[in-house]
Amino acid sequence: MADDGMLLNFDLGSGPVKPQVKFKGGNWRDRKQAQKSARLASSGPEAPRPTRDEDDQRSSKRQRTDNDGFNSGFDYKPSARYGPRDRSYGGDGPTTQHRNQGSDLKRTGGQVISRLFSFNPAQKTELEEEKETEWTAPEATNAPLSDSFASLTISSRLVEELKKLNLERPTAIQKKVIPHMLSNSADAFVQAETGSGKTYSYLLPVLHRILLLSERGGAQIHRDSGVFAIIVSPTRELAKQTHAVLEQLIRPFPWLVSTAITGGESKKAEKARIRKGVNFLVATPGRLADHIDNTKALSLSTVRWLILDEGDRLMDLGFEDDLKKAIDALKRIDLTDKLPDGTSLKSLPDRRVTVLCSATMKMNVQKLGEMSLADATFLAAEKDINDNDNDGDEKAMKAPAQLHQSYTITPAKLRLVTLISYLKSTFSRRGRTMKAIVFISCADSVDFHYELLRDPMKLEAPASGSKDAESISKTVSKAGYITSPASPEVILHRMHGSLSQPVRTATIKAFSECKLPSLLITTDVSSRGLDIPSVDLVIEYDPAFSFDDHIHRVGRTARAGRPGDALLFLLPGTEEGYIKLLKASTPPTPQPYDSILQKGMMTKLEFPVETSAAIIDGQTYHDKAETLQLHIEQRLLGENKTLELARNGFKSHIRAYATHIKEERSHFDISELHLGHTAKSYGLREAPGGIGAGVERKTKKRPFKSGGRGSGRSSGKDSGKDSGKDLSRDTGDDDREQPRSDRPPRDVIKMKSMMLMNSTADEFNIG
Repeated sequence: MADDGMLLNFDLGSGPVKPQVKFKGGNWRDRKQAQKSARLASSGPEAPRPTRDEDDQRSSKRQRTDNDGFNSGFDYKPSARYGPRDRSYGGDGPTTQHRNQGSDLKRTGGQVISRLFSFNPAQKTELEEEKETEWTAPEATNAPLSDSFASLTISSRLVEELKKLNLERPTAIQKKVIPHMLSNSADAFVQAETGSGKTYSYLLPVLHRILLLSERGGAQIHRDSGVFAIIVSPTRELAKQTHAVLEQLIRPFPWLVSTAITGGESKKAEKARIRKGVNFLVATPGRLADHIDNTKALSLSTVRWLILDEGDRLMDLGFEDDLKKAIDALKRIDLTDKLPDGTSLKSLPDRRVTVLCSATMKMNVQKLGEMSLADATFLAAEKDINDNDNDGDEKAMKAPAQLHQSYTITPAKLRLVTLISYLKSTFSRRGRTMKAIVFISCADSVDFHYELLRDPMKLEAPASGSKDAESISKTVSKAGYITSPASPEVILHRMHGSLSQPVRTATIKAFSECKLPSLLITTDVSSRGLDIPSVDLVIEYDPAFSFDDHIHRVGRTARAGRPGDALLFLLPGTEEGYIKLLKASTPPTPQPYDSILQKGMMTKLEFPVETSAAIIDGQTYHDKAETLQLHIEQRLLGENKTLELARNGFKSHIRAYATHIKEERSHFDISELHLGHTAKSYGLREAPGGIGAGVERKTKKRPFKSGGRGSGRSSGKDSGKDSGKDLSRDTGDDDREQPRSDRPPRDVIKMKSMMLMNSTADEFNIG
């Protein structure tokens, strides 16, 4: 072959030639790691690190580390701190880089460390009030007055029974309503703040006028005399509580009988009780309408009083049609003046009296008033509550003055550790039994937090009656994480509308009667009307879906003149505008999350489940908080059940966030939510998918676009699909036992769902 004149010159250098090693076997990650380690070993210790562009091309789920996980020794080091950063998720920077991962992770010596204090959005509100003196409670606005019940000219036997219940003086609303209902037969609209005793204000005059028929020890009146009063409550819990109060009052009068008819109970047993005879009927709207249609033994000719309790809630939950059916049925039936045995009913009102109780004057309440009231008298605890200065403002109601409200602006990543720290410091108080309620937006989130905070090593529930022991076996447990030397045992309870009615009733009873420090984790199903004794603290971990719901939530404490505390968690950014609404009710006190963490981390942290994360002596409270978060994340990775609960809770939480009422949606803008940071508050290292197309589109950040609220309607539509699904379950009407042909058509269910979306409630805040 002829020489073509080409000369090849290879410069091999002076060193030995290193053969190129080809790695085979294993998966591609292992081969890539082996190639990298071989390259680093050949280049020596001074090898340059890869450029930023190479880092950006790597998978967001596999973060680059200094030693790439090859150092198997465990050496926990606190993560670096960064100052607060403005919430500009659309630009380039660490926040964008970590958005999909859901957290800022650092791996030191093979150990992943959760970085809670970096890449958090900047807080807009300056806490200038932090250095003020300690809050002092003003004079209580719902406390009993100096007058006694005897001055209201009610039956002496009722006064004696009230003394046994430690009730000797009436409240302001009772002093107005009781004389009115005793002296005339006019309809009444009763408006008063939460915890002011509206239940006794209408029960006492009704009982007094019925007792006038029994002048000889009950010879004339008995259970067969007919139904004299019907009390309608929006939820099963409130109906059962009203029935319990009524049972206490009629205990000395065995010839009077009351019963409660609610969804979730046996309708056959309710029919049997009605057939035997009752004088007082406490009912939820759907079950009452059902019995009016289908129970022939229910006679309405003797009914003199129709009490509509919590009128705003009755309308918010879509009971307008059921209420209209009951009201029309009463209007169609003529009153009877005598009983079949000849007993005269002249001491009773000569017409049916309707009493509408509501804390607000919203438009739907006015509609209910037009439907049920005729020439009604307005009765309020304060003269200025009906002033025209508000120009129709629906938020005239306020929290009790002696209620100490506070708020904390906490970044999403720090919410869970801050909640645990606050509960731990709360139950560190000595010398008194402590009851606290934590309100959460949805049932799935309640289930997760209950499972996380309970101690899995102590499965036995506290001692209770054999009747309720089985019902509360999965809703009452001993708590972990939040115990302290002052409270070595804290009893944990969970409550939401997806639980069966016997379980809900038994759980509320167990929480009310618990003598140890106890905590109830619940949805808004427990926010209305429930009078649970000795509740000292209410925590709104998720803000209420409307300001009215917020007032009712915090109203579970500071009742009947007693003091109470309430803490609201808010996120930095648009949620800080909600503080203006709080100031319109009662001036709130700010609590920096740093101070909450510092107080909570002062005592020794004890983990009920063992993981590789451990507290080291000398750590700052920042490091302890990161260790607690790391422990929770590691625990979830080892517990499939808890991990699934966390994922479901996160998804439901995001959907629920889209259902705030229209007037307040500017403060709770779902497009401002950082899904990854929110996932950290559920112990997740990345945000799971499957939330819903509309919600996921809304939460994708749009840089440099100011109108981020444009898609609020679409996400509400997604949530509306779910709201119709559980509409009856949480309002006491899931057990109607109707034939398939008699069930409401699909368009009616859709209408109710849209009604909930446009007002205050849906599946998330009623269950």
